[in-house]
Amino acid sequence: MGLTKTQVLQKLGKLPNSVQEADLILKDVIHSVCSGELSLHEVVEGLSSSLTHTSPAERSAGTRLLADLLHSLPSSSLNTAQITFLVSFFVDRLKDHHSVIPNVFYACLALVKQEVIDGEDVRKLIQGIFREVQCQSHIMSDRRNIYTFFKYCILNKHQDLEALGTDFILGLVTAVDGERDPRNLVLVFSLVPVIVQSIPTGPFTEDLFEVVAAYFPIDFVPPVNDPYGISQEDLVLGLRRALASTPLFAPYCLPLLQEKLDSDINSAKLDALHTLVSCCEKYSGEDIRPHVIPLWHSIRREVVDGIGEGMEQAALSALTAVVTTLNKGPISPAVLQATQSLVQMSLNECVPHLTTPEQRLVFPSARLLLALVVAAQGPATTVSAAVVPLLAEQSRTKKEETAQRNTIIILGKFLGAAAAFPDLLTGGLGQHEEVWWTALSLALSQPVPQVKEAAVVALTAALPALSHHRLSAAATTLTSALLDSQRQEKLKSCIVSCLAALGRLHPSAIVDHVLPHLLVEMERDVCDNDQWVKEVQVLDTLAVLTLAHSQVSQVLPLLWDRTKASLAKKPGEIERAIHYLSCVRKILVNTLEEPECREYIVNEWCGIKQTMALAVSAIWECQDTAKLPSVMAELSAICRLLLATVSEPHGLVESLVSVAIGGSVVQSSGVLSEVLATHPKASTLLFTGLIGNEDSPRAQYMVYMAEGVLMGARSLPESAAGILSQLRKVVWGPELEEKSEGAREGKQEVRRVAAILHASVINKLPKGVSLTRSLEETWSDVMRELEVGVSKGKRRWALTIATWTCKALILRGAEEWKQWCARMQELLNDALIGMEAAHNFGTIVKDHDYALTSHTHANIRLLHKQRFFESVVGPLVELFSTTNDIKTKSCALVAIASLLPWLPHIVLNAHIQKLLPVLLQGLNTSDFSKIGEASINMERNDARCGSETRLSTLTTLASLLKQNASPAERHTSTLISFLMPLTTYHPLTVRVKALECLAALVTLPVSVILPYRNEVVRGLRSALDDRKRVVRQAATHTRSLWILVGAPGGF
Repeated sequence: MGLTKTQVLQKLGKLPNSVQEADLILKDVIHSVCSGELSLHEVVEGLSSSLTHTSPAERSAGTRLLADLLHSLPSSSLNTAQITFLVSFFVDRLKDHHSVIPNVFYACLALVKQEVIDGEDVRKLIQGIFREVQCQSHIMSDRRNIYTFFKYCILNKHQDLEALGTDFILGLVTAVDGERDPRNLVLVFSLVPVIVQSIPTGPFTEDLFEVVAAYFPIDFVPPVNDPYGISQEDLVLGLRRALASTPLFAPYCLPLLQEKLDSDINSAKLDALHTLVSCCEKYSGEDIRPHVIPLWHSIRREVVDGIGEGMEQAALSALTAVVTTLNKGPISPAVLQATQSLVQMSLNECVPHLTTPEQRLVFPSARLLLALVVAAQGPATTVSAAVVPLLAEQSRTKKEETAQRNTIIILGKFLGAAAAFPDLLTGGLGQHEEVWWTALSLALSQPVPQVKEAAVVALTAALPALSHHRLSAAATTLTSALLDSQRQEKLKSCIVSCLAALGRLHPSAIVDHVLPHLLVEMERDVCDNDQWVKEVQVLDTLAVLTLAHSQVSQVLPLLWDRTKASLAKKPGEIERAIHYLSCVRKILVNTLEEPECREYIVNEWCGIKQTMALAVSAIWECQDTAKLPSVMAELSAICRLLLATVSEPHGLVESLVSVAIGGSVVQSSGVLSEVLATHPKASTLLFTGLIGNEDSPRAQYMVYMAEGVLMGARSLPESAAGILSQLRKVVWGPELEEKSEGAREGKQEVRRVAAILHASVINKLPKGVSLTRSLEETWSDVMRELEVGVSKGKRRWALTIATWTCKALILRGAEEWKQWCARMQELLNDALIGMEAAHNFGTIVKDHDYALTSHTHANIRLLHKQRFFESVVGPLVELFSTTNDIKTKSCALVAIASLLPWLPHIVLNAHIQKLLPVLLQGLNTSDFSKIGEASINMERNDARCGSETRLSTLTTLASLLKQNASPAERHTSTLISFLMPLTTYHPLTVRVKALECLAALVTLPVSVILPYRNEVVRGLRSALDDRKRVVRQAATHTRSLWILVGAPGGF
């Protein structure tokens, strides 16, 4: 039960010193006021003993409670009379003791937010603060309340401020002058744009500008571990917005920027250039006009000097912004004269350098003129008329290779920039089209590869300036150059990129002038290796250029027919079929999003039917069983892409499942029925199911088509669970004798695909009885095959199924994953497959190329990797720490190291103290020699676990130490002793990462690392002579850092 009115007033008459007790009283007062038991006047009267007390502390407590009450009340709770009474009270309190005034600021902020506050009362509060308060004499939080109060008044009460006139500007300038706290400066800078848009600044415009311009340029560097999160960029951007907020600042801001541009401080120059760009968005041509020539000289100096790419780009952007501003809106004669003077001066200073294209200044001069061209049509017309004919003629007269190359590249850039203005295409550029097109054509026919590459780059830039008939001629020329460039990869890449850009501008040019030549080239009989290399180039080009419906309908059937022909020929042709299918896949990736192309591919060309029919033919007819998995993998990828376009794939899925388990397809309809009807040999293959028999051992390859359909489908029906048992039998089926190593590897790949598909089906099955039953059956079968007495081969494949099933369950967030994960942890103790189980922990968190990803419509919950790691890291670390068996210890270490590269650093940071001792063991060379000994009887891949685990550990450790090295402070001695030997006589990546870890350690306190400085500096001498440059660079950087440890001005 709440307190009575009398009890509340009694408590108000005697406020406690405790903040907690004062908060309790405040809650009671708020309840009484909101319920109507107490009026605001009664509250003030109840606080009279505190508000009029002789002690400033008592008055401060009473004022604070009243201010807190006002902030807690709804904005509509006070009437005008109450607000006027409180305004008068708090304005009077501004004369009180300095310890009371901060609470008055807080109360004023609450009062001004009341809905019915009168404009006169707002002005009284503002004038009271201006008159009685020396803002900069108060602490940061109190000043912030004042600025927040002003900002609220400007945003929401600006009409009430108009009566104050320029007195408000003067008072505000006085209040903020001298502010130094970065948190408040961000707020102050945000006030200026609002003020200049809402309130006339009058004669105090310059004062308002100067009060913020005093901070330009910002040189604030936030302290380490800044709890407030104010960055230098926050201040820079805030100040920039303030300076560029109004054209009224132009007479003061532009001279300031000019001054900074002429200084010797690069950071100030860069900030001035960026600010100039922002100012040009608000300023007019008249504002810029008086400063055009000085700005040109400063900008030109920064571009020509070439201090850095960032500085040059900022200077060019500033020049473009200045010229754009001069050409926007109504242009006065004075502004027009200034623009013409700037352009003419630019031509006079830059064109002479264009005539010496072999010298350094040619490109800076060209970039300056290009900045004028892209700014506006007027300067573009003048500059293009002067430069384009000159460059076109120069490209023919200059014979030196560098001069030719530079000239043609610059010509292309000018043509591309000027083409942005349509009037120029029909005007100045159009008049000289024959001249510059001839120059480009001659450059394309040059025998020097570097000149030809430059010509292609220039043509790519100039494409928008070409008419349609020139684009057609360019397409023909480029195609001929492409077919002649088989040994010049860089040139070929440039030509393909140019053709792709040309196709986007003029698609019919590709259809009429490029594809016919490429297809004719493909139709030639392949009689030597050079011709095959050229055909591969043609396929790569087709994959990039085939984008429109007219192109797809012409290219796709031809590629498909050649694939069929290659599969039916001798085994040597299979490699070509793989290339054809790869080209088809790339074309589908580029075109299936386009509705017209998708309609043709799916419905007219019947892509799914074509893919399944070709798969059946490949399985039945292909003679090269070593290459057959690669063919089927490409067909599976194509099928996945096509199935993703089908909105209702369940019918096809159910038919395929029926076929896969050896059932009847008599009642099926759709694609499978059509394949059976048109392919006589399909029935024999399909009715054997996935398992196959002695008469049809190749039926197992149908798993690829099952993969294409089941992974490509956006969802699966419950009936898809019927294929799981068949997939498990494929995975651990009988080993069939194969004559070649390639064929054996192909069979192994079929098993892996089946295991991955098994996991994908489990991941996509809908919740229900079918999923539960399937998981129970899978668990029973896998556990039986994992028993110790089973052959090692079957146990390994059972482990593969267990790993991928666990991954599938983790991704979909099913609780059953914990059961599977616990079994995998138990297998770390297994002498035969423990190391493989350890590596498979990485498989669970590592993203596959296509399986169990969003591209194959997997069921994925957010943060699944984090949940898995949080669950297993504790048991794995405990197993590593407690076991005495070297094999088990090494398996636990490998399991942990396998997880690290695939997890976000924020997750690892939370466990760094727990992981660091394990990571240190992962670096210990002697420990890895033991692991190598423990792996002698294991598979060849497992024997390499020491080197792989060490690299994984080093990579993760380097990243963690770069972010925060402090957790390593207790282990500094051990860490240095383990890292130093790794900087020599180890793989390159290990040496580099070890050096990165050592470099990160210098951020530790000097008292911790100083005792090791001499040891590290001496030990790194040998790394300075490493045979690899990247190691020498890393060693030089790391050793330099350690030399500076403890030195004056160093770490």
